[in-house]
Amino acid sequence: MRKAISGLYNEFLPENEVKSLKVIEMNENRRLKTDQFYQHLLDSNFPFDALCWALAELELLFEKGSKKYSERDVVKRAEKIFDSDLDYDTLCWLISRFKIYLEEINQYP
Repeated sequence: MRKAISGLYNEFLPENEVKSLKVIEMNENRRLKTDQFYQHLLDSNFPFDALCWALAELELLFEKGSKKYSERDVVKRAEKIFDSDLDYDTLCWLISRFKIYLEEINQYP
């Protein structure tokens, strides 16, 4: 299943972060891996707040690189994501997209 970035999510993010997410082009291999991990997340039924935290960490890793952000940064970002009205499905999709891309560029721990 492929999903477009939620308009709500675009409004929630600062403009530079929206551009960053658009930079991740979806070739066929990346799309397949993203779809598989997305389905894994959906099937795993992780708590919503855990997904918010995971997305916050992945976004910060994408934006700032490894170890260049604090736990306070993660907490603030996770709170914004939690309060943004994103649905569970969209959270899983965004996490999948960031994770697969970061793995490909060897930035995922």
